[in-house]
Amino acid sequence: MWSPIPLAAIILFLGAILHRLFFHSLSRVPGPFLARFSSLYLHTICYLGIEATVLRHQHNKYKTKVLRVAPNSVSISDSEAIAEIYVKGGGFPKDDRYKNFNLGPIVSIFSSLDREYRDVRAKAVAPLFSPAQLRAESGPEGVIGGCIAEFVDQLRKSKEAGIGADLMDMCARLSIDVVTGYLLGQRYGGLQENAHLPLKERQSLKLSANSFIFAIVAFSRFSLLPHRIFQFLYAASQRLSTNDEVTESFAKLDRFTNRVLESTTTGEKASEKPNGGFYHERLLSQAKISQMEAAAQSQAVVFAGADSTAVMLATILFHLVQNGAARSRLLCEVRADKPQDMRFLRAVVKEGLRLGMANPTRMTRIVPSSGLRVGDTLLPPGTIVGCAAYNLHHDPDVFPEPFSFRPERWLDDGTDRGLRRPGMEKSMIPFGVGSRACIGKNLAQQQLHDTVVAIIDSEVLEGSRTCQERIEIIEWFNADIKGHRLNIKWS
Repeated sequence: MWSPIPLAAIILFLGAILHRLFFHSLSRVPGPFLARFSSLYLHTICYLGIEATVLRHQHNKYKTKVLRVAPNSVSISDSEAIAEIYVKGGGFPKDDRYKNFNLGPIVSIFSSLDREYRDVRAKAVAPLFSPAQLRAESGPEGVIGGCIAEFVDQLRKSKEAGIGADLMDMCARLSIDVVTGYLLGQRYGGLQENAHLPLKERQSLKLSANSFIFAIVAFSRFSLLPHRIFQFLYAASQRLSTNDEVTESFAKLDRFTNRVLESTTTGEKASEKPNGGFYHERLLSQAKISQMEAAAQSQAVVFAGADSTAVMLATILFHLVQNGAARSRLLCEVRADKPQDMRFLRAVVKEGLRLGMANPTRMTRIVPSSGLRVGDTLLPPGTIVGCAAYNLHHDPDVFPEPFSFRPERWLDDGTDRGLRRPGMEKSMIPFGVGSRACIGKNLAQQQLHDTVVAIIDSEVLEGSRTCQERIEIIEWFNADIKGHRLNIKWS
């Protein structure tokens, strides 16, 4: 005979499933059968790094802009909903998922659910990201310009030596030096690591910070889990981990951050220094945070800035290697008598950002008490919603040939080719959007534009070819390029 307790449990379990399938407020929203009554579907595709591709396929399969991906969660592939979710009134509140991106006990600027907490810190460092300030550092004598010149010189040496180069690793070295040199006042030293070794031997050694960065990116496969379960898994992984390379990678980054904090000028208020001080100094003096938090926030900005910008820059350069016509057109523009306009340069960078998304998956939010209407679908308060850059950036109705690198789509001459369509700008969210968009967006843009100009003007990519046909990414919260490498060779 059935025991009363297990039988009651079975009845409750089946009742919950039936409720989610037929009586839940989202029961009329189309989606995969398993996703309608269980979060297992979403957690699985997130873990496997195929979330964006699978959800794009499901949107197409069900012919819907609103897709149910879990019992109380939907994916939205309608750019008309972006303003409502992310912009108006500061956007919808973030859900608890973002607690999984905290820095241990420290809440980062990115992961904060409390807008006031974030705004105090973001306001303190915002002047460092002003376009005027960034342009001042992009010249030959500036931090950004100096790092880029060194980056181009290293590529040139690889070409002259007749050996290949790993664009992914080199872009990571450049990005971490730009972020640390400009924001923290000291370069991490990525471009100069192992400089004493012969070039070929040196290239076999990757950026020392990468092991830790890759480990953090990979752990975001669990980012959709409830925070307590995530904490348990993270703690367990720390106890079971025997990866000395990751441990040493973090230790080196930690030593660097502590060195930066220790060298913070004393006896001089940061507000009296040029530009009001560096990133950590402004946080200490204006946001009034602790030394421990300043160190953690500094590590967070290094991680976010170095990794995402490197992925996007490597993507742009990869496509330029494959596209000789684009390089020729850029070269003419760069060397024109009046190159101030740089329309094609902006088009190339924008197209690279479309394909090289830093965050390809959904940026989740909670529907407030007012609810959310998307087309004919009304989503009730408390629903988890989010738009994914991967869906919007690969919408064939907005971006014909969505997986192809076509910078001309952003120009007037793209109209004749059927590439320029309405809604392209509205569908672009490579840095997020609204008041919670990436705080380092302007710094990343400055580095991308200046590096492409320097690379094209040097003609260092002439005669090069990629060692793979296309870029494959792992679709975790932060995009991760499979194999962590994009090799090129010169004929």
